[in-house]
Amino acid sequence: MKKITLFILLTAILQQVIAQTETFDIATYTPPKEWKKDAGTGVVTYTNMNTTTGNFCILVMYESSASLGDAQKDFKIEWNDRVVNPHKAEGDPKTETQTSDDGWKVVSAAAPIKLEALDAYAILTVFSGFGKKFSIITILNDQSYINEIDDLMKNMKLDKNANATVKDTNNPGVTKTNETKGQFGSVLYTIPNGWKVTKYSDGDILTPADISNGEFLEVWVQPALSFSGTMEQALQKSYEETVGKIKATPMNEVNGGNYSKVTAKVSFRGWEYIRGSGGIHMGDGDYPKEYGLDIFVIKVNGRFEKISIVKSRNNCDYSTYYPTHRTKYYNDIENFLFSLQFPDWKEPVIKSGIATGDGIIGDWQGISMSVGLAKPGAELGAELKGKHLIFFSNGQAFFENNFPVEGLDEMNTWIKAENDRRSWGTYTFSNGNGVLKLPYADIPLSMEAGKLVITTNKTDHGFIKTNSVDGARFNGTYTMSSKDFLGGETGITPLITFTTDGKFTDKGALKILYHDYVVCVNPAYNPGSGTYEVMNYTIIFNYTDGRKIKLAFLGQDYEKSNQSPSVLYLSYYGNVLTRK
Repeated sequence: MKKITLFILLTAILQQVIAQTETFDIATYTPPKEWKKDAGTGVVTYTNMNTTTGNFCILVMYESSASLGDAQKDFKIEWNDRVVNPHKAEGDPKTETQTSDDGWKVVSAAAPIKLEALDAYAILTVFSGFGKKFSIITILNDQSYINEIDDLMKNMKLDKNANATVKDTNNPGVTKTNETKGQFGSVLYTIPNGWKVTKYSDGDILTPADISNGEFLEVWVQPALSFSGTMEQALQKSYEETVGKIKATPMNEVNGGNYSKVTAKVSFRGWEYIRGSGGIHMGDGDYPKEYGLDIFVIKVNGRFEKISIVKSRNNCDYSTYYPTHRTKYYNDIENFLFSLQFPDWKEPVIKSGIATGDGIIGDWQGISMSVGLAKPGAELGAELKGKHLIFFSNGQAFFENNFPVEGLDEMNTWIKAENDRRSWGTYTFSNGNGVLKLPYADIPLSMEAGKLVITTNKTDHGFIKTNSVDGARFNGTYTMSSKDFLGGETGITPLITFTTDGKFTDKGALKILYHDYVVCVNPAYNPGSGTYEVMNYTIIFNYTDGRKIKLAFLGQDYEKSNQSPSVLYLSYYGNVLTRK
């Protein structure tokens, strides 16, 4: 009865007879004659079953993936995933290792298993090399199939130059279909859009293609650190090694060391990391040029992976800046660092979240008691402040005075929370009651007549939900004050013109609304025109010259039925623009 059940299961999922050369992933091969094939996502299966004798053989190929650079380690991971976990086989089988004529390391092993109560053998073969691994598992209950399997293996050709598949099923945020993957050693990374990669024997270096003249910015994926010690010691050694490799001279920090560091943490991806930043000099002469050096160290299964960021320090009028002060570059690097993956690391489940929906999900605005240092008007350190409380669909929450600068469009909430842990937390809410969990407090929540009530410092505060502004359109020319931030008259009136077909012309308003007063890093500094759209509490400006900037827009006093209100409030700061 068990044999009949197995036969029905196998024949139901297998569809065609193959007797010709085929290609799957990086493999080109000739499958055994009269075996039946089933192809799925990332896998292809061939099966033969003799209904008279009950003998069967199942051969499964899995798409290639990134290699650890060690054939034995690759095999151990695949053995656990393909044989031990699903079939409860022994964990440490005797292996055989060979090198193929075209340079692949081939590791194989076999072990007895049970398949639907039938005795069988599982044979796993893993090909490792050229930055990738390719696995084949064969399950059979009769040795008569061995010759056919051997013929398939001997005549199989693997493409050395193909890119290994980098699985990214656990990367929260907006899905981008044009992402390009890369790998150095055991580090799998996503190349930021608009960046280029140069590969060297001692690492991969990424640089933005649009870096301005006179600026320097490199992200260097370095070899793993061979070291046993604490995270702090690994950071120090990584910093010193990097300074030596780039022939730099470290500068002294006010703390007495060569760099400042952030306390080691466990990221939302589960791995432990530590980061440090310092100043260095590079070049000749009495006054060599100053650069910044950031080191990011990750501990994965006992080894230390390290990333360095080298950036020039530039002058701009009376200010200095690093290229990473540009929001785009900063976001690119943070997304790069926290999307790193490792073939031997199992990540926790991570769900992306949005802040649009029914019920509690969304942005809520209100006034809450804040307790801090004493100051004029708050002599006891307590004062009422306007607050935003944003609930995301994945259980995350943001609680702060100011709305996120760029609104919520394409926001990776996990990275934002990683870098601002005090403002982010989680929540539970059901049947009109819940709890907001922040690092410093658990805050009770309740819903009363459509108003959200939060209790902080033993005081109830009502919050009102912000209406969606998706698809908003404006019509008219809006101006800002001609006075500077000190109140002096400039004689120039910043303005911006909107049309209802989604177009804009900016003449100095956006550079103020962007709130970056270092001219050289403010992408809106120069006037321009293009198209605009509103979504996720963000107004997105796409310039005809390729620039793209985002500003928060909460729709204060705005109704979609009135596209020409007398006043518009734009940016996280709520700057006032008056209709001309």
